[in-house]
Amino acid sequence: MFKLEIDDIKIIFEYDTPEEYDQYLKSALSAHKELQASKLQHYNIVQSSLSRMENKSINKVLKVEELWQKFVIQEKRAGKTSKQIEEYTPTYKKLVNYFTHNKNVFELTNEDIELYKEYLTNTVKVRNKHLSKATVNKNLTYLKAMLNSVKNKQLSELANDINLFSKRIIRKERPKRKNYTEEEINIILNYNYKDSINEAIIKIALYSGMRQGEIRLLTQDNIIQDKKTGIYYFDIVEAKSEAGVRQIPIHDNIIDLVLSLSFPLIPKYLDNKNAFGKKVRYALYKAVNAKNKTFHTLRANFIDNIIDNNMKTINPFALNIIKEIAGHAEGENNRLTLIVYKKGFRLTDKKDFIDTVLY
Repeated sequence: MFKLEIDDIKIIFEYDTPEEYDQYLKSALSAHKELQASKLQHYNIVQSSLSRMENKSINKVLKVEELWQKFVIQEKRAGKTSKQIEEYTPTYKKLVNYFTHNKNVFELTNEDIELYKEYLTNTVKVRNKHLSKATVNKNLTYLKAMLNSVKNKQLSELANDINLFSKRIIRKERPKRKNYTEEEINIILNYNYKDSINEAIIKIALYSGMRQGEIRLLTQDNIIQDKKTGIYYFDIVEAKSEAGVRQIPIHDNIIDLVLSLSFPLIPKYLDNKNAFGKKVRYALYKAVNAKNKTFHTLRANFIDNIIDNNMKTINPFALNIIKEIAGHAEGENNRLTLIVYKKGFRLTDKKDFIDTVLY
């Protein structure tokens, strides 16, 4: 009996004479050769098929408009609301303006993306101002999300290669914010607002230092008069941090205004962060359109004012009281003060400080 193993093939045959041995061996080797040729042919067919599939993928057409549609469908399936998806719309419009609706996304190169980045940085303007580096990054990040939504290796690699501006460059670009000047504050306080609610919100911010979101969440239950002292105060019960939960005495200059109002100040159909913010910002900008100054600047003015007017106080806990009024978290060095006072400083102490704020 003859046994022979070649690769993964095992050949076994019996023979009686040398002639039979030569004949069977030649037949076996010939069969092995044919089998190897068949395997090679099959391999080439598979490789050719894979190559065609790859070429087909490369030559696939996906228009910018179709990319947007695919992305929207994916976001809706992920549970995003229409309002959340609207945040991506400006990015899509910029893509269309630069690449057109019919641009084949599969033809985009890294160079195309870099040129698009330059377009966002140097050409696109909003309210006659170039986009900030942070806004450019936001648009590029949204583009990355759109490309990744296709689940295609080529587009995913393109998305991964998109270069954003570094945080260091963004920080360097940000303008230093300044407070409103005395003249601007005077204009804000005496401006003839079309909506008295906007005027009330702005004055509450100037005389309490409350954040925009804190004012938005105020209800009638948050306007309380202390039975012992008779002091009216804002009772802030919802905040992002523990320090934000606090009691702010109502300044003498706005006590009558606050008691005449019905809280919440914004009707329910506008009772969301964006609608509230746009409404108040617009009113503030109409009064005084100061560059790089926002609603939050009112809070900065309040804090600077209360600090300046209490620099010479003999109260050893002056800074701590101001921090509590503003809702700033205490540092490690001041933790003992909170432990001593437990529930915070007395309303009478805070009221004395609040009423020093003058514009």
